[in-house]
Amino acid sequence: MFLVSLVVRARSGKALMSDGGLLNEIGEARTALAPAGKVFVHGEYWDAVSDSPVELGAQVRVVSRDGMKLRVEPTS
Repeated sequence: MFLVSLVVRARSGKALMSDGGLLNEIGEARTALAPAGKVFVHGEYWDAVSDSPVELGAQVRVVSRDGMKLRVEPTS
């Protein structure tokens, strides 16, 4: 019964791979984005593209997701 309750709780959590799961999440640029590079968002590394240059270590906000690539913008 204990294992069943754990499975039910795990299945009822928010799915991060949905289109809305990563929107507006804040992450960190792990490489410079000019315009593409790597970001660390919600415990995972993602390929990302930014319209404005982003320096290594800067915070970024997720604007959208296209497959396995995120479109991000620098936070102010």
